[in-house]
Amino acid sequence: MSSAIVIKNLEKPGAFSVTNEGPDVELELHVVVEKQEGGTWTNTDADVRLIASCDEPETGATRRLARGETLVVKAWDGWSCDGQCPRPCRANLYLGPGTFRFVVQTAGGKQRWEGPAFELGEDPRK
Repeated sequence: MSSAIVIKNLEKPGAFSVTNEGPDVELELHVVVEKQEGGTWTNTDADVRLIASCDEPETGATRRLARGETLVVKAWDGWSCDGQCPRPCRANLYLGPGTFRFVVQTAGGKQRWEGPAFELGEDPRK
């Protein structure tokens, strides 16, 4: 039986939720962020994780999402390294502006779900 994961963009660009409409599933903690370039989607180096807050302890490389559970993910602001939570980074780059989408995968990457596209504007830290 395959899982039904729904990724929904929220009001602020980079904010999203993940809902499990199927049986309990183990998802990769790392969320792939893709940028549309020349009509194709390309992986970025963004470090985005399935976390609800920066205080949440991360244990392992996966996160279990129970049947019917919705996780409102800590928003991403477009930065490659500390885009969700402040931390020291040596090569922290702003990846916008542009069109992006979030991709969630099962543990081991056998299934993937692509969220809807969203627009990220100029660097909000300027």
